[in-house]
Amino acid sequence: MDVFRPLINSHWAFRLFLALPAIAMLWRFGLMAGGTGQLLSASGEWAARLLIVTLAVTPLRMLFHQFGLAQHLPMWLFKRRRDLGLAAFLYAALHLATYVARQSNLHLILYEMRYIEYIMGWIAITSMLIIAVISNDWSVHHLGTKWKLLQRLVYVSAVAAFLHWLWIKLDDVPVLVHFAPLAALEAFRLWYNFARPAGPRHPS
Repeated sequence: MDVFRPLINSHWAFRLFLALPAIAMLWRFGLMAGGTGQLLSASGEWAARLLIVTLAVTPLRMLFHQFGLAQHLPMWLFKRRRDLGLAAFLYAALHLATYVARQSNLHLILYEMRYIEYIMGWIAITSMLIIAVISNDWSVHHLGTKWKLLQRLVYVSAVAAFLHWLWIKLDDVPVLVHFAPLAALEAFRLWYNFARPAGPRHPS
Protein backbone atom coordinates (compact mmCIF):
# COMPACT_ATOMS: atom_id res chain seq x y z
CA MET A 1 0.00 0.00 0.00
CA ASP A 2 2.87 2.35 0.80
CA VAL A 3 4.09 1.94 -2.76
CA PHE A 4 0.88 3.51 -4.09
CA ARG A 5 0.59 6.19 -1.40
CA PRO A 6 2.36 8.95 -3.44
CA LEU A 7 -0.03 8.25 -6.32
CA ILE A 8 -3.09 8.20 -4.04
CA ASN A 9 -2.04 11.49 -2.44
CA SER A 10 -1.14 13.18 -5.73
CA HIS A 11 -3.56 15.96 -6.65
CA TRP A 12 -2.47 15.73 -10.29
CA ALA A 13 -3.20 12.00 -10.38
CA PHE A 14 -6.64 12.72 -8.91
CA ARG A 15 -7.28 15.41 -11.52
CA LEU A 16 -6.33 12.99 -14.27
CA PHE A 17 -8.72 10.46 -12.75
CA LEU A 18 -11.51 13.06 -12.84
CA ALA A 19 -10.73 13.77 -16.49
CA LEU A 20 -10.99 10.12 -17.59
CA PRO A 21 -14.77 10.16 -18.27
CA ALA A 22 -14.36 13.30 -20.41
CA ILE A 23 -11.47 11.73 -22.32
CA ALA A 24 -13.55 8.60 -22.94
CA MET A 25 -16.66 10.43 -24.11
CA LEU A 26 -14.69 12.80 -26.35
CA TRP A 27 -12.79 9.83 -27.78
CA ARG A 28 -16.08 8.12 -28.63
CA PHE A 29 -17.41 11.35 -30.13
CA GLY A 30 -14.23 11.83 -32.17
CA LEU A 31 -14.51 8.32 -33.56
CA MET A 32 -18.16 9.03 -34.44
CA ALA A 33 -19.23 6.16 -32.21
CA GLY A 34 -21.60 8.56 -30.50
CA GLY A 35 -23.30 11.72 -31.65
CA THR A 36 -23.78 15.06 -29.93
CA GLY A 37 -26.83 13.68 -28.16
CA GLN A 38 -24.74 11.05 -26.39
CA LEU A 39 -22.04 13.60 -25.52
CA LEU A 40 -24.68 16.03 -24.26
CA SER A 41 -26.28 13.41 -22.01
CA ALA A 42 -23.02 11.94 -20.68
CA SER A 43 -21.41 15.30 -19.88
CA GLY A 44 -24.50 16.49 -18.04
CA GLU A 45 -24.74 13.31 -15.99
CA TRP A 46 -21.07 13.50 -14.99
CA ALA A 47 -21.47 17.14 -14.01
CA ALA A 48 -24.34 16.14 -11.72
CA ARG A 49 -22.43 13.17 -10.26
CA LEU A 50 -19.39 15.26 -9.38
CA LEU A 51 -21.59 18.02 -7.95
CA ILE A 52 -23.29 15.41 -5.75
CA VAL A 53 -19.95 14.02 -4.53
CA THR A 54 -18.72 17.56 -3.79
CA LEU A 55 -21.77 18.28 -1.65
CA ALA A 56 -21.63 14.88 0.03
CA VAL A 57 -18.13 15.38 1.48
CA THR A 58 -19.09 17.40 4.58
CA PRO A 59 -22.12 15.29 5.63
CA LEU A 60 -19.98 12.18 5.10
CA ARG A 61 -17.43 13.57 7.55
CA MET A 62 -20.24 14.16 10.03
CA LEU A 63 -21.65 10.66 9.48
CA PHE A 64 -18.27 9.01 10.03
CA HIS A 65 -17.72 11.17 13.13
CA GLN A 66 -21.15 10.31 14.55
CA PHE A 67 -20.55 6.56 14.29
CA GLY A 68 -16.91 6.69 15.35
CA LEU A 69 -15.57 5.53 12.00
CA ALA A 70 -12.08 6.26 10.70
CA GLN A 71 -11.87 9.67 9.05
CA HIS A 72 -9.32 8.73 6.38
CA LEU A 73 -11.72 8.58 3.42
CA PRO A 74 -13.79 11.69 4.32
CA MET A 75 -10.62 13.71 4.98
CA TRP A 76 -9.05 12.50 1.73
CA LEU A 77 -12.15 13.69 -0.14
CA PHE A 78 -12.30 16.92 1.89
CA LYS A 79 -8.79 17.88 0.78
CA ARG A 80 -9.89 17.39 -2.82
CA ARG A 81 -13.27 19.10 -2.59
CA ARG A 82 -12.10 22.08 -4.65
CA ASP A 83 -10.91 19.76 -7.44
CA LEU A 84 -14.25 17.94 -7.37
CA GLY A 85 -16.20 21.18 -7.60
CA LEU A 86 -14.10 22.54 -10.46
CA ALA A 87 -14.41 19.23 -12.31
CA ALA A 88 -18.21 19.38 -11.91
CA PHE A 89 -18.18 22.86 -13.43
CA LEU A 90 -15.95 21.80 -16.34
CA TYR A 91 -18.26 18.90 -17.17
CA ALA A 92 -21.21 21.31 -16.98
CA ALA A 93 -19.32 23.67 -19.32
CA LEU A 94 -18.77 20.78 -21.75
CA HIS A 95 -22.49 19.99 -21.48
CA LEU A 96 -23.36 23.61 -22.29
CA ALA A 97 -20.85 23.82 -25.16
CA THR A 98 -22.27 20.63 -26.68
CA TYR A 99 -25.81 21.98 -26.36
CA VAL A 100 -24.88 25.27 -28.04
CA ALA A 101 -23.01 23.47 -30.85
CA ARG A 102 -25.91 21.08 -31.36
CA GLN A 103 -28.50 23.84 -31.62
CA SER A 104 -26.26 26.11 -33.74
CA ASN A 105 -28.96 28.73 -33.65
CA LEU A 106 -29.07 31.62 -31.20
CA HIS A 107 -32.77 32.20 -31.82
CA LEU A 108 -33.56 28.58 -30.96
CA ILE A 109 -31.48 28.77 -27.77
CA LEU A 110 -33.25 31.96 -26.71
CA TYR A 111 -36.62 30.41 -27.59
CA GLU A 112 -35.94 27.35 -25.43
CA MET A 113 -34.96 29.58 -22.49
CA ARG A 114 -38.67 30.27 -22.04
CA TYR A 115 -39.17 26.75 -20.71
CA ILE A 116 -38.58 25.95 -17.04
CA GLU A 117 -36.36 22.91 -17.69
CA TYR A 118 -33.93 25.08 -19.66
CA ILE A 119 -34.14 27.92 -17.14
CA MET A 120 -33.05 25.46 -14.45
CA GLY A 121 -30.09 24.43 -16.59
CA TRP A 122 -28.97 28.04 -17.02
CA ILE A 123 -29.35 28.69 -13.29
CA ALA A 124 -27.24 25.63 -12.51
CA ILE A 125 -24.38 26.55 -14.85
CA THR A 126 -24.42 30.23 -13.84
CA SER A 127 -24.20 29.48 -10.12
CA MET A 128 -21.48 26.90 -10.77
CA LEU A 129 -19.54 29.49 -12.78
CA ILE A 130 -19.63 31.94 -9.88
CA ILE A 131 -18.36 29.26 -7.49
CA ALA A 132 -15.61 28.24 -9.93
CA VAL A 133 -14.42 31.84 -10.29
CA ILE A 134 -14.01 32.26 -6.51
CA SER A 135 -12.51 28.80 -5.91
CA ASN A 136 -9.01 30.11 -5.27
CA ASP A 137 -6.96 31.30 -2.30
CA TRP A 138 -7.01 34.93 -3.46
CA SER A 139 -10.82 35.02 -3.33
CA VAL A 140 -10.90 33.33 0.08
CA HIS A 141 -8.54 35.98 1.44
CA HIS A 142 -10.12 39.06 -0.16
CA LEU A 143 -13.82 38.20 0.01
CA GLY A 144 -13.79 37.23 3.69
CA THR A 145 -17.24 36.26 4.95
CA LYS A 146 -18.76 36.96 1.52
CA TRP A 147 -16.80 34.00 0.13
CA LYS A 148 -18.62 31.56 2.41
CA LEU A 149 -21.95 33.11 1.44
CA LEU A 150 -21.20 32.80 -2.28
CA GLN A 151 -20.16 29.19 -1.77
CA ARG A 152 -23.74 28.48 -0.65
CA LEU A 153 -24.71 28.88 -4.30
CA VAL A 154 -23.65 25.24 -4.66
CA TYR A 155 -27.03 24.31 -3.16
CA VAL A 156 -28.76 26.42 -5.82
CA SER A 157 -26.70 24.55 -8.42
CA ALA A 158 -27.71 21.18 -7.00
CA VAL A 159 -31.44 21.94 -6.87
CA ALA A 160 -31.40 23.49 -10.35
CA ALA A 161 -29.40 20.57 -11.77
CA PHE A 162 -31.83 18.10 -10.19
CA LEU A 163 -34.87 19.84 -11.70
CA HIS A 164 -33.17 20.33 -15.06
CA TRP A 165 -32.33 16.63 -15.34
CA LEU A 166 -35.74 15.56 -14.06
CA TRP A 167 -37.74 17.72 -16.47
CA ILE A 168 -35.48 17.30 -19.51
CA LYS A 169 -35.43 13.48 -19.35
CA LEU A 170 -39.00 13.02 -18.08
CA ASP A 171 -37.71 9.92 -16.29
CA ASP A 172 -37.67 9.99 -12.50
CA VAL A 173 -35.59 6.86 -11.85
CA PRO A 174 -32.06 7.91 -12.94
CA VAL A 175 -32.20 11.34 -11.33
CA LEU A 176 -33.64 9.95 -8.08
CA VAL A 177 -31.00 7.21 -7.96
CA HIS A 178 -28.32 9.90 -8.21
CA PHE A 179 -29.77 12.54 -5.89
CA ALA A 180 -31.51 10.43 -3.22
CA PRO A 181 -28.25 9.59 -1.37
CA LEU A 182 -27.33 13.28 -1.30
CA ALA A 183 -30.78 14.19 0.02
CA ALA A 184 -30.39 11.58 2.79
CA LEU A 185 -26.92 12.89 3.70
CA GLU A 186 -28.15 16.49 3.80
CA ALA A 187 -31.07 15.43 6.01
CA PHE A 188 -28.55 13.80 8.34
CA ARG A 189 -26.48 16.97 8.27
CA LEU A 190 -29.48 19.05 9.37
CA TRP A 191 -30.18 16.60 12.20
CA TYR A 192 -26.52 16.61 13.19
CA ASN A 193 -26.33 20.40 13.35
CA PHE A 194 -29.70 21.24 14.84
CA ALA A 195 -31.49 18.26 16.38
CA ARG A 196 -29.00 15.78 17.80
CA PRO A 197 -28.26 15.74 21.53
CA ALA A 198 -25.84 18.45 22.66
CA GLY A 199 -22.20 17.65 22.04
CA PRO A 200 -19.14 18.89 20.19
CA ARG A 201 -19.90 19.97 16.66
CA HIS A 202 -17.83 18.64 13.80
CA PRO A 203 -16.17 21.31 11.64
CA SER A 204 -17.79 21.93 8.26
